Amino acid sequence: MISQVLLVALLASAQGNVAQARTNYSKCLSKVLTADAKAGVEPSAFETKVVGECKAEEAAFRAASVASDVAAKIARATAEKNAEEEVGYIRENIVETYKVHMEPRPPK
Repeated sequence: MISQVLLVALLASAQGNVAQARTNYSKCLSKVLTADAKAGVEPSAFETKVVGECKAEEAAFRAASVASDVAAKIARATAEKNAEEEVGYIRENIVETYKVHMEPRPPK
């Protein structure tokens, strides 16, 4: 019984780490978005640039995501694939947000 309680506690802690790492990565990319929007960077250039930004936060997120999945008894290869997909979703979201933000607005 104690081992099940410990496992639940470890999984909850790992998921908390994933959430914090995801938030840190997203916040970093949001800072890039804000700076590039102010500078008037074209959306296509932003899309290319964002891949190389926030590498430390991305690595921390990947590590936390993989560790959480492995703790949940998910195979490491699957966990790494899951982390890669999550990073892709986060990037896709920030790029789409940037494109919407940079769309010309009709005059009032």
